[in-house]
Amino acid sequence: MRASVLIVERPPAGFVGRTPVSCFFSALFILLCCTGALGQGPIEGGRPDVDEPGAALGGQFITANAARAPAKAQRAAEKAATAIASNQLKEAEKQLGRALELYPDYGRALTLRAIFKMSTDRSEAIKDLQHAIHVDPQYGLPYAVLASIYNASQRYDDALTLIHRALPLLPNAWQVHYENARALCGKHRNVEALQEVTDAALHMSADIAADSRSVAAVHYLRGILLFDQRKFEEARWEFQMTVKAEPQGPLAPTSDSMVARLDSRETQ
Repeated sequence: MRASVLIVERPPAGFVGRTPVSCFFSALFILLCCTGALGQGPIEGGRPDVDEPGAALGGQFITANAARAPAKAQRAAEKAATAIASNQLKEAEKQLGRALELYPDYGRALTLRAIFKMSTDRSEAIKDLQHAIHVDPQYGLPYAVLASIYNASQRYDDALTLIHRALPLLPNAWQVHYENARALCGKHRNVEALQEVTDAALHMSADIAADSRSVAAVHYLRGILLFDQRKFEEARWEFQMTVKAEPQGPLAPTSDSMVARLDSRETQ
């Protein structure tokens, strides 16, 4: 299973033909997070979750809320995750219903159901994420997912509040640093945003599950922020890497235009 995000961010100030802001975590990326690939750090009172696929990545610990989940609810959540990954939507819905019938306050199952609902009923997905945060405040994923939704709606202050809670729980998750960069960029705090997207790129380099679209998104946002700070040579390289990562992707045309614009600057 591979991580993926899709972003169409704003070009730098002054760029003719601005691209509308639109970014979201794909269900597969969030599912990957759910199965422990982000490596959430030790939680006081938690225990190592040796059954998590990400446990080998450095000691994923489950929260007290997850530890209380009945075994049947845990198995149903695992089956739901597998069904979502396989696009077996009826089976996923059935298993999530089973898990939450057994344990209505199961943070992981609530988060999975939010993922399941994101494309069809975003308001209900938000309710599930808020519920997950309330019942399992030590679980990092719902903060990150909800922050991504708020970024997509340009609710940057709300996103930052959630990201600040997610970062201590998922400090090495490039996705959280990336969402932080997006929110800071939306607030025009570009120097801070550049640092965060640089951190995202560093963490992503160690993530074998990051797919080409994710790589392109991080390079593109970093290119925008470097251009804004007039670091043109570095920005050109980032836009070139965006195209190299995903030549037919949604960010390639704008990146090619930015490279052409930077080349034109040199010839003038």
